[in-house]
Amino acid sequence: MSASMLRIFNDQQGDTVVLRLEGWLRGAWVDELRACWQRARQERGDREIRIELVDVRVVDAKGKALLSEMHRAGVAIVAYGGLMRAIREEIVADARGKGTVTP
Repeated sequence: MSASMLRIFNDQQGDTVVLRLEGWLRGAWVDELRACWQRARQERGDREIRIELVDVRVVDAKGKALLSEMHRAGVAIVAYGGLMRAIREEIVADARGKGTVTP
């Protein structure tokens, strides 16, 4: 995979639509994720949507803003790896108006 590429895998696990991400969530790839999310929202019916940050190496400000928007819209975010967990915790804390999360 190219160093600046994002792979988005669309899967269904039970009643949940899962968008699994690998690579770099930045620039034009943020727009691609938004398009995948919008398609999933149109097609999902009453199924939940979950984002899995599996092997994401970079998230720029635009990518973080989209993840925050998705979280506020009810999308579950699962993060693997220290950096992605920290970004997820920051998004969740911001949504709660706290700015930080304590374990």
